[in-house]
Formats: sequence, structure tokens, C-alpha cells
Amino acid sequence: MRTTFLSVNPSDYNSSAVESVGISEGSNQVKVTFNGGKTYLYSNVCSDCIYQLTLGSVKSLGKWVSESLVNNNVDYLQLA
Repeated sequence: MRTTFLSVNPSDYNSSAVESVGISEGSNQVKVTFNGGKTYLYSNVCSDCIYQLTLGSVKSLGKWVSESLVNNNVDYLQLA
């Protein structure tokens, strides 16, 4: 089964650290490409964290990535 990711526009958040974000609500996965080119796939992301991003209640994309993914004991895999 192929997972589809919805793109989030980092320019909407004026992020200096994040190049692109893709979310898959159905599988609770988030794919993040950081400036510099490294891409990570985060799995088992909490639904509330994903809803915060999709509903537009996030003010800082970099802070959201840090708090919801990097520092939240979420499983991840480096893709590139």
C-alpha cells in the first residue's frame, strides 16, 4: 500500500530550518526535509500533533518539528 503525503508550505511559517513537510494523517507519519537536504520519516506521530499542523494552529514550523517530532520520542528513519 502506498502512503500519500499532503504537503505543508514552510513559507507559510517563515521557517529557516525546514525546507518541506509532508503529512499522512491515515498512517500518522510525517516526512520532513531540513534545509541542507536531510530528509526524515517520522512514524507514530500523535494525532493531536498532526491536527495542530493541519488546522493551522502552529505558529512556528521549526518549533513544531522540534517539540512534536524530534524531542517527542517519535520513531524516525533517515531517508536522505
